[in-house]
Amino acid sequence: MHALIESLELVASRVADPAPLVYARLFAEHPEVEALFVRDRSGIIRGQMLQVTIETLLDLAGDGAYASGLLQTERVNHQGLGVPADAFDSFYRVLMATFRDIAGVDWTPAMEAAWTRTIAAATAAALDQ
Repeated sequence: MHALIESLELVASRVADPAPLVYARLFAEHPEVEALFVRDRSGIIRGQMLQVTIETLLDLAGDGAYASGLLQTERVNHQGLGVPADAFDSFYRVLMATFRDIAGVDWTPAMEAAWTRTIAAATAAALDQ
């Protein structure tokens, strides 16, 4: 988990709010989900979703006290909102790719491995019913 936290600290030191970058990439890859944020004019919902996602990934990489249940619930909730399963699953990859771009040459193999491992666990947990 150390490398995951280190990557988050690195991103925070370079970008005050990475949410606009994360969602720009998400909308570029999945333009169909952008319309679901039409009422989020200030970006507060996107920011909160990003915060919860990061907290959930940290929990999953740590003791996993709540991540699995939350991921299963949110997958169903997002499907009910019209979010395609592939868009839901790709959000973690979009997040990692955005953070890797922000970190640039300071992104380490340990960070890559930590994110890849945690994303795989998140995807598996969301599907585990």
